Amino acid sequence: MKRSIRHISTAISLLIFATAFLACEKAAQRKKQEYSSRIKSLQAQGTAFEGETFELQLRIVNRGKAEWEPSGKNPFFLSYHLLDEEKKVLKYENPRFSFPQKVSPGQAVEMTIKAKAPLKKGKYILEFDLVREGIAWFKDYGSETLRVPLLVSKKEWPEDRFALDLEYGKYTKFQSSLAEFNELFKLIRITLNHNEVEFRGKKGKILGFQAGSGYPQIWLRDANTIIPASRFFYDENWLRSWLTEHLAYQKSDGALEDWIDSQGNSDKNTTETDQEASAVEAAYQISELIGTQWLETKIGEESAIGRLEKALNFVLAQRYDGRYGLVKGAHTADWGDVDMNEPDQKAIYVDEKTHWTADIYDQSMIYQACQNLASIFESLSQRKKSSFWQKKADLIKRRTQKWLWQEKKGFYRVHLHLDSLVHAINEQDIFALGGNTQAILSGLADEKKSKRIIEQALSRQKSFGLSTISGVLLPPYPKNFFKHPMMDDPFEYQNGGQWDWFGGKIVHSMFEHGFSSQAREKLLEIARKNIANGGFFEWDSRDGTGKGSDYYSGSAGSLSKALIEGYFGINVSTESLHISPKLSQDEAKVHFYLPAADLFVAYDYRFSKDKKRLFFDYNSNFPLPGKLRILNPWPDSKLASTGLLVMKDGVRIPFIKAKNNQDEFIVIETDFKKHSLLVKMEMTRIRTKKSSADGNY
Repeated sequence: MKRSIRHISTAISLLIFATAFLACEKAAQRKKQEYSSRIKSLQAQGTAFEGETFELQLRIVNRGKAEWEPSGKNPFFLSYHLLDEEKKVLKYENPRFSFPQKVSPGQAVEMTIKAKAPLKKGKYILEFDLVREGIAWFKDYGSETLRVPLLVSKKEWPEDRFALDLEYGKYTKFQSSLAEFNELFKLIRITLNHNEVEFRGKKGKILGFQAGSGYPQIWLRDANTIIPASRFFYDENWLRSWLTEHLAYQKSDGALEDWIDSQGNSDKNTTETDQEASAVEAAYQISELIGTQWLETKIGEESAIGRLEKALNFVLAQRYDGRYGLVKGAHTADWGDVDMNEPDQKAIYVDEKTHWTADIYDQSMIYQACQNLASIFESLSQRKKSSFWQKKADLIKRRTQKWLWQEKKGFYRVHLHLDSLVHAINEQDIFALGGNTQAILSGLADEKKSKRIIEQALSRQKSFGLSTISGVLLPPYPKNFFKHPMMDDPFEYQNGGQWDWFGGKIVHSMFEHGFSSQAREKLLEIARKNIANGGFFEWDSRDGTGKGSDYYSGSAGSLSKALIEGYFGINVSTESLHISPKLSQDEAKVHFYLPAADLFVAYDYRFSKDKKRLFFDYNSNFPLPGKLRILNPWPDSKLASTGLLVMKDGVRIPFIKAKNNQDEFIVIETDFKKHSLLVKMEMTRIRTKKSSADGNY
């Protein structure tokens, strides 16, 4: 009896299993009928240079029974898998391409897709497939894919014809022992090349850089930010002509536009208050390379320096709150340009709904601009005006410390409300990376404050689980705080997204303020993210996925500054040269050239096999003497008897040790002609008194 029951039970189980299996089979068959396409390329193969874009024309037929919706929940997209020449998958998930309309069963649609080539030359395969987002790839249900060969060629740059050495040469290139930094610089080079702009403007031939693929205009603050990268490859006309053109668009009240284009169009995101300050900073950076005399040339009826002063006077007249003595702007997210009230394009313009604030970013920008203008006037021997603008800077600094610094929290509050607006959230706990970093770079934050801000940036990245230190608002504003769909979710766009524009700046600050070990680690994180993405995007999601405009100039400029001035320690102008490599036990050979100033700086930094001797050869045509600061590569040595020996050109020389937070430097006085430096760990004998009887030590 028990055996019969057991047989019946087994039979029922088999029946249930068979029924479920058949149901799954039927579901799979339905999926096969729904998810079916035929993809055809109108070209035999794609071709591109490393990291550049290419186009392919494709024809896609809906062979299934379901309509392809290009939007809404679980939309349909065209995409591809990247394979190597041997058909091994290199990157499965790649950009999605939206259909221009709904695609019904049996309907065909032609699309021209624009995609980006890998960063390394070679032969690849693009396996095109359709995906229903969040549901399935068509390939998983038996649909045909299309494999198109892709040939990626090496881009030949002008500097490639030069051998990397320490002699004078009109080229910029380097070789680092860290492959990620070599690739990062390749991305910077590609981005500059991709964003070149040339047109006839009000002031003749205009040369400059667009802000990115999604922003073809010359944006003032973006063009200012790109200078730390562009100055190593482009001459004076590329640095100066775009700014002269921007100044030619100045309004009668002194206001400057946000952007200009080749067609004579211009506009301004009036929610911001950093355009005029950005123009002054750009002029200051350019003047460091070519001097200040160019600023006395006329643009219309006014000189360039007169227009710059007029621009800052506009800010102090139209964007100044007398109660607090601070500059004001619309309620955005830190440095951003999207107002909290509007759900559309109106969000970038001031209107009757605008809530006004005094934020740390605007104070930092205007403080730096006032200092820069004071320095320029001093150089032009206009000392009365220099004194006036320095006093303005000092006043803004005092007011900012009073109203925005939070001693208990260790960073500046994102902003101070200037009207009756009250939030249910605690804005004082929001760490605004952009404004706080700009406070460090401008000198608004002193050494103690800078250290605490850096510690906050490191801590917040960890506590909020971001892939890099580039998160701009931590914590972000809650869901639907901003009405615009680009910012209505946390960790989206300017509301807590990752922006290397400011990630690069905080890394540079870390190098400059004695946190070189952490700065190197954070720069590597950013480099790896961008290498994985294949380039610089406007912003990145919480996990590091690239979003927004590609070939983003702001990222290239800030990361160039972090890499060249921070890590490699090259800070040069016509007035001064500082060489301060922070490589520790990495190695590199570098040659940096400034076409606008005809200055070069080169060095070769390497170790003996046992890592106990550092060889540092350097050379430059900079004419004045100065100091060379090398980050001590043996800071954690536990040998109490270990000393350091420094020799220049075979002769022992004196040096001092200088401490900056966690960094210790070996500092020597030197000229910058060609020299060879040897720094080594030296075992010194510790003389111990054995006996007073024999007198031996």
